[in-house]
Amino acid sequence: MKEIDFLPEWYLEGKRRRVHMRRQYVALTIVFLGMMAYNLTSAHRISRATAEVAKLESRRVQAEKATERYGAITRELSQYQAKADLLDKVDSRIDPAALVAEISHLIGGNIVLNRVEFLSEPVQGNEAASKSTSTAVRAVNPPATAAGAAKLGDVKFRIILAGIAAGSDDVGALVCRLEESSYFRQAHFSFSRNNTIRVAPAAGADGGSPDGAKQALQVSEFEITCYLANFEEIKKG
Repeated sequence: MKEIDFLPEWYLEGKRRRVHMRRQYVALTIVFLGMMAYNLTSAHRISRATAEVAKLESRRVQAEKATERYGAITRELSQYQAKADLLDKVDSRIDPAALVAEISHLIGGNIVLNRVEFLSEPVQGNEAASKSTSTAVRAVNPPATAAGAAKLGDVKFRIILAGIAAGSDDVGALVCRLEESSYFRQAHFSFSRNNTIRVAPAAGADGGSPDGAKQALQVSEFEITCYLANFEEIKKG
C-alpha cells in the first residue's frame, strides 16, 4: 500500500524551522554563558593584576625614596670624608701637653728655659746629608713612656730649646737626658757660651748689698736642637 501523508508542507517546514531555532537558542545560550564565565574570570584576573600593580607601585615609590636617601647619605659621607682628609693633612697629630710634660721632667733645677720652638719639617726630602749617605726616612710611632705616648704624624718636628743654666755641665746633662728619652733624638748644641747676668739679691740673704745693688752671676747660655722621635732613617743597599 502506498502511504499518503496528509500533513501540509507548510506545517512540516514550520516544524523544521522551530527545531532549528531551538538549536540556535541553545547554542546562543551556551555562547552567552561562556562569555559570562570568561568575563567573570577576566574581571577576577584584572582585579588581581590591578592589586599587584598597586603593590609594585608602592614598592617602586619606597625604592625611589630609599635610593634618594642612599644618594643623600653617600653625598654627606663624601663631604665628611673630604673634611676628614683635609683635617688629616693639616693635623700635626702630636700631643703638645705630653711633650711639654716630658721636657719639664728632663729639665733640671739649675736650668731655666726662655724659648721653646716646634718646627715641622717633611719626612721625605730631608737635608742633603741624608741624600749623600743614601738613607730613607719613614714615620714611626715611639714607645709609650710614663708620660704617655705622643701622637705623631707624617712630619718630623725640630725642637729648639733655649735658655740659661748654672753651668755647662748642666747643659751637657740635659743633652744626655734628651738623647736617652724615647720622645727625642739627635740632640746637639746649637751654641753654648758663658755669660754674666745681674739679679737682685734675695731679701735677708747673707752678703747682700745694703743698697739693693744687683749681683753678677756667671751662667751658661745655650741653645739645643733635637728632633721628635717620630721618624727613623733606613740605610739603603
